[in-house]
Amino acid sequence: MRFILITLSLVTFLLSCGDTLTEKVEETYPNTKPKTVSFYKTENNKEVKVKEKLFYENGNVKLEGEIKDGKRTGIWKAYYEDGTLWSEGEFVNGKRNGYGLNYYPNGKLRMEGDYKNDKQAGKWKYYNEQGVLIEEVDR
Repeated sequence: MRFILITLSLVTFLLSCGDTLTEKVEETYPNTKPKTVSFYKTENNKEVKVKEKLFYENGNVKLEGEIKDGKRTGIWKAYYEDGTLWSEGEFVNGKRNGYGLNYYPNGKLRMEGDYKNDKQAGKWKYYNEQGVLIEEVDR
């Protein structure tokens, strides 16, 4: 009986904490496929954008990430037109801060390093298309 009560309490808690997102197509291509899709949640009776996805005309995701206070936040990812990961990096308050990774179309790492206030900072590593480290640069 105790297990059932704990389980019901947990389920109730999780359902009450869940945010319902509303998806809105903001822009389309001439072929009517989505170009920009935003995701909103309701806070204090107001819709607030919390996520954004941009698409290629073929329907694959081009860029995606979270929004906070109208600015990029968290991990953002960009993709090649075929869906292969192109880059990923951290944003804080709309600026690149934290790690950044960039990949070749074959999926191998092209470069990696950190950003501080939208600028490359510290040691950056560069690789060839086979994934072999070819250069390190201090920024």
